Amino acid sequence: MGDGRKERNSFMPNMPEYEALRREYLQGVVERAGQLRAGAEALRRGEDADLRALRQEVHKLRGSGGFYGYRSLSEAAGRAEDALNLVLDGELPRDDAQLADLLDQVIAEIEAAAK
Repeated sequence: MGDGRKERNSFMPNMPEYEALRREYLQGVVERAGQLRAGAEALRRGEDADLRALRQEVHKLRGSGGFYGYRSLSEAAGRAEDALNLVLDGELPRDDAQLADLLDQVIAEIEAAAK
């Protein structure tokens, strides 16, 4: 997990426009974190969770997090996406507790970036 410091995208200049885009991006990510939280909670309770929708959400975070300079978020989302892909492709048995833990790591990175 990241240390809460805001990471900077090394290939984007330090421009006010870019910083405004980062803030807007992060605000949207924080708002969407509720979907991940609900998915993790459903998995922990043994309820139905839409794994495809969760995979789609972490896939977006994996790519966009890196673009906007949130490397730790991107890496956590990547671990969750990889596990969800393996489960959905039948290459890994479904372990709801493990999937929930991976989603929690993504949520923790979102929260750290928002500080």
